[in-house]
Amino acid sequence: MTTIAIHGHKGKLGSLITQHHPCLTIDRDGPIPDCEVVIDVTSPEGLQTLIPKLSGQALLIGTTGELPWSEIEAYALTAPVAVVANFSVGVPVLLSLIDTALKMLPDGWDIEVVEVHHNQKKDAPSGTAKRLVRAIELHGYSEIPTHALRVGDTFGEHTIWMSGPGERIEIKHVATQRQVFAIGAVRWAQWLTEQPIGLVRD
Repeated sequence: MTTIAIHGHKGKLGSLITQHHPCLTIDRDGPIPDCEVVIDVTSPEGLQTLIPKLSGQALLIGTTGELPWSEIEAYALTAPVAVVANFSVGVPVLLSLIDTALKMLPDGWDIEVVEVHHNQKKDAPSGTAKRLVRAIELHGYSEIPTHALRVGDTFGEHTIWMSGPGERIEIKHVATQRQVFAIGAVRWAQWLTEQPIGLVRD
């Protein structure tokens, strides 16, 4: 069994991960326990304080926002590191569908992204929305309008609108249970321990 330590175990996602997999925990000012992989689900500031404490453990980053990329890239020279905006199974499928659709669409269609999360989520647009925009930009689009709603207790919804003359395509992923992110985090952590040194961005 992969030995996982959680940085951010008191948060919503961190606490769920500990329910799905036996995990060690890392307090903000505490040491790094003996483990194979560290999962960070705190904040950009929390991640920045964590990285200098690490000593070769694989690092899985589920934190979103303005990440400390220089520190991440430097640590990735010494250990496997993955930055994953969304741990669900469905978002990689969504990315594949976007790629297929944009290869088939004629020029001139309008592409926009709409994302919805609970009213406690701090960053907007979400890390997943930014990932979707990067996927769209690979097809030559730029300045993709992105709309962020922060309402109620919505776990996460991401919709890509593709609109042309007289018709529209909507590709959408909806998370109906927060547990999918915890299960996915453990799956990513187990995979990351088998990877070589370097940086992976989902």
